[in-house]
Amino acid sequence: MSEDRLRGVLDLFERLRERPTWRRRERFRPLLLLLGPGNHTGRVAELFQKRCEDERAPVSHIAADTAATDVSGVLREAKRELSQPSSRPRGESPLRFPLLEMALWLRDLREIRLQGDRTPPRHASASERENHQLVQELTHPPVGDNENSRRRQLNRVIRRRGRDVLRDLEEGPRGRTATFLAFLEQIAPIGVAVVALLSAGAAAALDLAAAVLAAILGLGFVAVQIVARTRGWYGVHRFGWFLRQPYLHRDSTGFLGFALGVFDPRPVEADDHAEQLDLLLVAAFLEDLRRNYRRDYRRVAWARVRYPVVILEHLSPGHPGIRFVELVERVRADNQDDRGLPDFDPLVVTAGVDPTAPAGDDPSAPSGPRLVDRITQVIRVDMSSGEPRDVVASRFLWARYRREQRVVEALGTRRELRVDVTADPGGDLPPVRPARRRPRATHPALPWIAMVAVLGASVSVIAVQAVQYCSPLQIRRTASGECIGITDGSYHFGENARGAGKDNRLTPVLKRIQRLNADVASSGKPFVTVVYLGPLTADPAIKNRQIDLLAGAQGELVGLAIAQRRFNEASQHLRLRVLVANAGAKFRHAEQVAEQISERALHDRSIVAVVGFEQSRAQTQDAIKTLATPALPLIGTANSYGRTAELDRGGYSPYYFRLAPPNRRLAEHAAFWARNGELEGRPARSADVIYDGDPDDLYSKDLATEFQRRFGKNAVRMWPYRDPGELGEAVERACRDPKDIFYYAGRSDEFRGFVSGLENTCDKTPVVLADDEIAKYVTDNAREIGAKGTFKLYFTPLAAREAWTPRWIGPEQSVQTFYTDYEPFVAGLVGKNTPADRMPSVTRAAVSYDAATLTTTVAQQVYWEQGTVPTAASVYAELSDPQRYALRKGASGVLRFGPRSTGHEVTDKAVLLTTVRGNGTLEVVAICGRLVLSGQRGAPCPPKAKDAADG
Repeated sequence: MSEDRLRGVLDLFERLRERPTWRRRERFRPLLLLLGPGNHTGRVAELFQKRCEDERAPVSHIAADTAATDVSGVLREAKRELSQPSSRPRGESPLRFPLLEMALWLRDLREIRLQGDRTPPRHASASERENHQLVQELTHPPVGDNENSRRRQLNRVIRRRGRDVLRDLEEGPRGRTATFLAFLEQIAPIGVAVVALLSAGAAAALDLAAAVLAAILGLGFVAVQIVARTRGWYGVHRFGWFLRQPYLHRDSTGFLGFALGVFDPRPVEADDHAEQLDLLLVAAFLEDLRRNYRRDYRRVAWARVRYPVVILEHLSPGHPGIRFVELVERVRADNQDDRGLPDFDPLVVTAGVDPTAPAGDDPSAPSGPRLVDRITQVIRVDMSSGEPRDVVASRFLWARYRREQRVVEALGTRRELRVDVTADPGGDLPPVRPARRRPRATHPALPWIAMVAVLGASVSVIAVQAVQYCSPLQIRRTASGECIGITDGSYHFGENARGAGKDNRLTPVLKRIQRLNADVASSGKPFVTVVYLGPLTADPAIKNRQIDLLAGAQGELVGLAIAQRRFNEASQHLRLRVLVANAGAKFRHAEQVAEQISERALHDRSIVAVVGFEQSRAQTQDAIKTLATPALPLIGTANSYGRTAELDRGGYSPYYFRLAPPNRRLAEHAAFWARNGELEGRPARSADVIYDGDPDDLYSKDLATEFQRRFGKNAVRMWPYRDPGELGEAVERACRDPKDIFYYAGRSDEFRGFVSGLENTCDKTPVVLADDEIAKYVTDNAREIGAKGTFKLYFTPLAAREAWTPRWIGPEQSVQTFYTDYEPFVAGLVGKNTPADRMPSVTRAAVSYDAATLTTTVAQQVYWEQGTVPTAASVYAELSDPQRYALRKGASGVLRFGPRSTGHEVTDKAVLLTTVRGNGTLEVVAICGRLVLSGQRGAPCPPKAKDAADG
């Protein structure tokens, strides 16, 4: 019969083995019986096999004259052929049969055990010889071995076989590669993609450190999964199914006990044991197929669009295929889920049968039962009889009816389809309908492509986030390139916009703070923490590194380090830790960093104060308001704008304490000294005031306005600037008709431009008066200022070691210990030969020293009075007491805070008038206010401040 005449049966075959697209459409496939003599059924079987092999679909062809003599032989042949490369698409992993392989191995051990002949055949394979050796060791262990050693020996072999089921040893190298990749794709693409998404999410929502931690933990978990699945114990874990199946089940200690029970069948009858073992083999075969086609996360399971087919070419009464068909149906009937329905398995069986063949082996009984009837009898769907039930049993009729309906729904009303391949009615047949193709979404490369896409996108997100981080420990990079955040000194903020380098002037002091913090941690003693908030990076807009004025920030860090070292060496019970927070150039990012400090303070109760806030800007005000949330005491070092801590609702923040005199006090003294002739010995009657007109700069305009008011409005010309170009033009215009003095109320960053304008446009040697803001510039350029002599400079620093001389404090007073420690400490940090423009500002070091010493003094007192580690609240309570001296001998003078109504100003804070000599040294010309408690010498001061001196 030609292939064209068999289009109908071929079409039926295609429909049987085609896998539905949805799980709910899956049904057990009925047995396809091909009725006819052997030559006809053999021809159809060959066509079935050819169609499967052309598509590389799973198929096993059991010949009519197969060498298999029992069910195990049929299963071995089916397993071998279904696993062949010709039964799967290229690049796909084969169908795997770990349960069947283990069951067959246990059966082989049992057969060797029952035969009693422990000598392997001459031509036995290596595996057969190994089995004989194992049986010998288990049945006749060496003298002295007990039952436990017997179990350990079997357990070692089982573990090794559990590992072997993870690879197909019968395949060539390409087959092993495909198997490994298919196995790997179950874990790697999904695992790596999930890890990438989690890392990207952590980077976006938290910080880079969280992203790195998520990546390490996630990839570690994936690696552990991959390694674990190549271990023998994982393979043995799969064999837990044997303990749940209904055959050969007896009380045992896990799978090892079950294996020993199969190996040693003495407690049961041999025939019954053999039948149960055959059922176990078939059940393992069906369970393996079920797992291979399970619709789960594995791509390869969804890619299989053809059910596996076992083709029994032609059955005769003694053919083992008959027994195979019978046991398949028995297992399906026995294997039911919790709903009472058989667990679906994808096996398709076709069998050729001669309809005239008798059921038995005796061909001389033509009128006896037929073989085809014997086969269909065993695969029919058993339903209950229609006999009536009594009135008591009737209550169970509905449940039985529903159960039978579900069974029919799963198995169908008939379990076999019969086709007479010899009957040909003639006529044209339509072509066989095209087979369903593998979905494009299940292409082998798709998981890897998706993984690479997700990984690439996540890496991009993390890379973008990484650009925003200068360090994974909360140090972020701004759009301008500055690195902002909090560090314990381990991160070294750079002096230019792109971070630290070997020549970073802040690195030595940050390293010293880091080392001091490490000593605090290793001491094991209680400690309090002070956070410094300041501008630790230069303005990115400044390209010339020679004018990157970080002397002020460098000095404040030096002052903190000196205070930290002195306190930790002197205190026996309490220690000081210092954290450093960069608010960026011009405090641009102060509010953002303040939020970080606030959040940290809510979790770290050792933080008792924040010091710094040196620049009077709108951003500084926002930072002070933000830090009100954790109620931290805030100590301003060089901030002199009178309303820096003013709240939106009026009044001042109760938590802010100011060390610097306010602008009104500074302007009052500067105007008095100018008019009183303290500058170059002649009174000034007019002044040109230079100031920064930036609306965010609260300090500059306020100081200029206060000076104008104190000096005399009509005697002052105001010259605001917003950029270096405007500054140069203002200086040039002022020098055309200069006043008696220049009062510079701008920032130190622009002071070099101001000086350059004076030198290039002013004919006479001008007198310049300035505030402490330019102390940073003076620190880096004092020698140049004195040597050139192109202008005479006076300024009012917040502190100066030149003030601690007998001329001002009297012969009986000692120099403040800060100044005796300063020079050797700085020499140890930066070296003796460091250029002057790399040295820290001693003025700023003094005020930050006072801020830290003030905090530790109060904290120490709280510790001794209360016997507990100080908190921010207890430190604040002590600082708020207006009846006590906060610090009797500070490096910048006597510190005693006034009430909140005045913004916690230091009462009668010392104001120093200082000039630069020709040799580059400083000289204090006048001091007003309280520098020491007693013995201070007098100086010309404004009337309201004159009584403050004890002189």
